[in-house]
Amino acid sequence: MAILLIALLPGAQAASSAAADEAEIQRWIKSHRHTSKSDELSAARSSAVGDLDGDGRNDLAVLYTLQSREQRGERRYLAVFARRDSRLRYRAHLMVGGTGMAEVNRATILNKTVVVETLTFRAGDAACCPTRPATRRYRMGPHGLSPVKEPAKPAPPVK
Repeated sequence: MAILLIALLPGAQAASSAAADEAEIQRWIKSHRHTSKSDELSAARSSAVGDLDGDGRNDLAVLYTLQSREQRGERRYLAVFARRDSRLRYRAHLMVGGTGMAEVNRATILNKTVVVETLTFRAGDAACCPTRPATRRYRMGPHGLSPVKEPAKPAPPVK
């Protein structure tokens, strides 16, 4: 019986860690909902796992949507949680899209960067429905999340 308990222990620790991670995310979003007088559209929440700060531990980027109780429309946010002492800790957030802005579809973490896939507006798109695929990149810095400036594209050759 002792052998069985030892074999199950890593799984139990992982479940406990996952529950603690979820509790930290819930705590943060609840706080943000309260201060912004909004409700979360929880079905729209998604996350990405990866190392954002180079310490070799998996951090978390969470996309979530808040709908204001006082205004029309939705706002899409990106929040970053860093792993410290085996627990997730909130680090920063920023608005990345919403009604009348970019439609944010997915986030991934690659090379210490959160990569956010969006749809932006083309000329002629209806206000509800952006159609131009775009990618935005964000990095953690000492003062929160910052957009990564894309390298300048070379000028086309002169003919």
